[in-house]
Order: sequence, then structure tokens, then C-alpha cells
Amino acid sequence: MFEEIDDFDEAFKRLLDEVLEFDISNPFEDVEKVLCIEPHPDDCAIGPGGTIKKLTDRGIEVVYLCLTDGSMGTTDESVSAHELALIRRKEEEESAKMLGVDRILWLDHRDTELEYTPEVRNEIVKIIRAEKPGAVLVPDPWLPYEAHPDHRRAGYLGVDAVAFSQLPNVARSDLYAGLKPHQVDVLGFYYTAKPNYFVDITDVMELKLRAIRAHKSQFTDEVWEKWEPFLRTVGLFYGKKAGVKYAEGLRFFPALFLHITPFAELV
Repeated sequence: MFEEIDDFDEAFKRLLDEVLEFDISNPFEDVEKVLCIEPHPDDCAIGPGGTIKKLTDRGIEVVYLCLTDGSMGTTDESVSAHELALIRRKEEEESAKMLGVDRILWLDHRDTELEYTPEVRNEIVKIIRAEKPGAVLVPDPWLPYEAHPDHRRAGYLGVDAVAFSQLPNVARSDLYAGLKPHQVDVLGFYYTAKPNYFVDITDVMELKLRAIRAHKSQFTDEVWEKWEPFLRTVGLFYGKKAGVKYAEGLRFFPALFLHITPFAELV
């Protein structure tokens, strides 16, 4: 069939529609559980918080996987790293409940020191195999100018774990623990500059902001004076692209396009 095609645009369209059956219009259609991977406690709320609320309202289970302990996120010299980590756990629990999330998994790597290693990747692989999510959300590691290494590495670790969780010889010891390989059908990137899917969050924007503000150690009154306008501007940025007031933007790819694909950005 494809040997008769001599035009890339036609081949690309047929590859997406007929071979890969990639439908960007409703990526969560057949998903029953979503695993949202976050570098710090608050990123699932700040990034796809409105989307998460929409999903849980539909009866889709959302589970958070927080990779670090959040212990460095303060300018208050009177608060120790251990104290802050405990505070942030409580704040995350409160915030998550506001968005309909009941379960939070923690890897507790040290904030600002998340390592991009096979060992950390395999920790995430194990969780994917145990939870068996239909979709995984991760920070876009290719976000231009992202300065925080935890964010970049969380994205790379998440992508790697999704790619390798289906391979039985990766972390083969999982098999002996009764954890079978698992293929994730949907991988989405949040904190992305190149969204190809939008969720209208106009009706839940105020709730999203309250869920973010529940992280009181991060968003004092002084900090919130800058962050609330910033967060609303981000919502308006995606909203302008989506033709609504406030939106969240995500980016989805066919799994095949996450490897050796020169035209993945065209999706």
C-alpha cells in the first residue's frame, strides 16, 4: 500500500489515521486510570490541575506520583528540610482532595537533586507495572528555557519509564514480585510550549487556583501576588489557542513517534 505513495503529506496522514489509528480529539476516551508524575508536590495542580478535576469528575481515577520530597522549596531560614518535607506532604494531600485525587505515591528523592539514572527510572517502571494506568502525564522535558533540573529529569524519567515498562527484561526482578510488564496506551506532556490538545478549564479555574494555594508553604501572600497573575496568564495563553477563556494545553504523540522520528513535531 505505502509503496504506491510518493507524497509525504498523504503518507503522514494515512500513517496516523489508518496504521496508528491516532485520534487526538479525545485521548482519555478509554482510560480508567491516569498516573500524573510530578517532580514536586504541587506540580500536578499547577500543571494539569484543571484537567485532573475534569477527569475525576468523570469517574476516572487519578493517582499522583511525586518524585521528590519538596524539602528545598523555601526561603525561610527557620524551617529545616525535614520539617518542610512533612509540611508539603500535608499540603499535597489537601490540594489533591480538592481535585478529586485520593492517592499520592512518593519516591522521596531529595528536592533539587533528582537523578536521571536507570535506578530511578526503574522505580517508576515498578509503579507503572503495579498501578497499570491507561494514561501517564509527565512534564514536557523539552520545554524551552526550563531551568529546574528536577523538572527536566522528571520528564525524561517518565518518558523512559513509559517506554520500558512493557519490556520484561527491564527490571526483570519485577516479574518475580508478580508485576507483569505493562504497556501505557496514552502519554501526555504538561508544562508544554507545543500543545496539541486543550482542556477548557474556565469553569474550574478558581478551584484550580485554590488547590494551588493550598500549598501554603510555597505560596505566601507575597508570593501569590506574582503567582496568581502568572497562573492566570498561563491559562489565558492556552485559552487563546483553544478559543476559550482559560485552558490547559497538553501534548500527545503516538508511541511510535517517541523514537527516531524526524517529524514528531508535526503532530
